[in-house]
Amino acid sequence: MNSGIRLIIAVVLLCAIGIGVAVYKNQRLGVPLWHGERSNSWLIEAKVSFIAVENSDAVARLALPEASDAEGVSQQPGSLGFQYSPQVREDGPVAAWSAREVPEGSHALYYRLRLPEDFRFKAKAIPVEGAQPKVSEPGLPGTVGRAAEQVIAKAYESSGDKETFFYQLIELVSSNQPSQEIILIRRYYETEERVEDQELLVMMSLHLLQKAGIPARRAYGVLLDPDAGPQTAIPLIEYCDGENWIVKNPAIPNQNLTRDGIFVWARGGGALLEVFGGTNSKVVFTVIRDEISLEKLAQMRASPFLTSTILGLPVSERAVFSYVVLIPLGAFVVVLMRNLVGISTLGTFMPVLLALAFLEMPVTSGVVMFGVIVSIGLYFRFLLSSMNLLVVPRVAACVVIVTLLMLILSLVSFKLGIRGMMQITLFPMIIIAWTIERMSIIWEEEGKHNAIVQVSGSVFVAIVAFSVMKIPQIQYWAQYFPELLLVLLGAILLLGRYTGYRLSELVRFRNFSES
Repeated sequence: MNSGIRLIIAVVLLCAIGIGVAVYKNQRLGVPLWHGERSNSWLIEAKVSFIAVENSDAVARLALPEASDAEGVSQQPGSLGFQYSPQVREDGPVAAWSAREVPEGSHALYYRLRLPEDFRFKAKAIPVEGAQPKVSEPGLPGTVGRAAEQVIAKAYESSGDKETFFYQLIELVSSNQPSQEIILIRRYYETEERVEDQELLVMMSLHLLQKAGIPARRAYGVLLDPDAGPQTAIPLIEYCDGENWIVKNPAIPNQNLTRDGIFVWARGGGALLEVFGGTNSKVVFTVIRDEISLEKLAQMRASPFLTSTILGLPVSERAVFSYVVLIPLGAFVVVLMRNLVGISTLGTFMPVLLALAFLEMPVTSGVVMFGVIVSIGLYFRFLLSSMNLLVVPRVAACVVIVTLLMLILSLVSFKLGIRGMMQITLFPMIIIAWTIERMSIIWEEEGKHNAIVQVSGSVFVAIVAFSVMKIPQIQYWAQYFPELLLVLLGAILLLGRYTGYRLSELVRFRNFSES
């Protein structure tokens, strides 16, 4: 059997397997084939991580939203070696995991909550049931307590009810020109309570509300933004106006939480996370838009084709793989542009990784910053040539130079207020260092014209690859039908045997065809 027949058989098998699995998932498991075919839903994953003490019993409790048992909302706990049991505390529902003699080391627990896209249980007011809640006044010492009373009195002077009092109080606490009383209270919490950053604003506001006789407690929110990546909970405040419990963001008191996509994850004033038998515990939230229900995901897990999808992975890992599965597509674009069009590039990986960086930053600013880094780096590379260094030390020196250049340009762009340039760190510095090294060699051996043409060709191919990878339908297929990469592999194998004219050569040799 010659190589041509083997190639055809391999391509047919790859396409049959890839298309067959995709059809099976669409017809039998109900996975939509087209982007936007069904309404999206929000999938929020809470990842609890901690380090267990050797052979100790461990218990972890995570506060849950009241929405977890609402109509249209589905939930799924995940763990390995832990027993899950839902519980209800006075302040609301919790997810509890427990295990005996947990091995020493880091452990991760997952809780996934799926909400319909039009779900509106976010920041609605909850009526007060029964008697008015009690107020636990904080114990502020002498001068700090008197300063707090003066701040409260000042807020009362310009307010008519509890809602306007809340706004006036937050304005005083978060003012850029704070009064002496606010400065004194801040120093107390910073030095005595060891509170910093946004937590400082929450604790000060919470205690001042309680000292004013207004029932107030903590709440936590999650930003419904797939581009936010792994995020910590947003600290919120829940106060009672006499009839309802109202949730507000002290950092932005006038913010409409529902409109701005902040989902209130936990209310009631209880701890967001409690871990017994472990240290360094934390909870991180990841949010994505999803079109696959938990019921269909369960069917996929029971099916023999689970290995063809990334939907069984935790959401935080899925967010990473959503970019990884686009790399073969970028490589396919590079093959097309080099073997069929005839555009010269500096290798295969450089345009692909550059295209991935463009996915997370404005293309125009990305091209400009890439050109600046390569130009300055090339100048320093020629200086290194005069020192007669070996290849590995020379490339290592280029890596250091590129790193320093990226740092300097980031600082300069920040000072100038050019926010688009701040994402320069997304560029793969090793690839840029090798680009500078390779470009300098071509410059010396083939001339500056060929060097500039190949770098320009690489940037152009990267922009084309980015444009293809940015298509929503392409991203949807790559994430939900990664088995179609087998079809892409078959196409690459076919292109690998193509030895005909490239499009650029047809233009170059058009005079021969006329003669």
